Amino acid sequence: MINLKNKNIIITGASGGIGKSIVKKLSEFEANILATGTKIEKLEDLKSKIKNVEILSFDISQSEKIEEFIENATKQLEGKLDCIVNNAGLTQDNLAIRMSLDEWHKVINV
Repeated sequence: MINLKNKNIIITGASGGIGKSIVKKLSEFEANILATGTKIEKLEDLKSKIKNVEILSFDISQSEKIEEFIENATKQLEGKLDCIVNNAGLTQDNLAIRMSLDEWHKVINV
């Protein structure tokens, strides 16, 4: 196993179920985690329960704010990033064949 102790890792989509599980597992390996997502209450709950987690609210679908996110994340990680786990996603409760073109673009552009 690779040693993750003190490695800085960003996890997108950390406020959802899969993201939360990834955060928990990587924290067991003593990684420093920057958990991002859209649900600030769930991110705050993660931070309160796991000592090596910092949080940053961000909606990855807002592409015009990515540069701002990078600046903020860089500050929180003190300029060092070892890994990104891109777990963010968007759910459209519909079959792909029944989606409008606009719905489909939202899904594929996240």
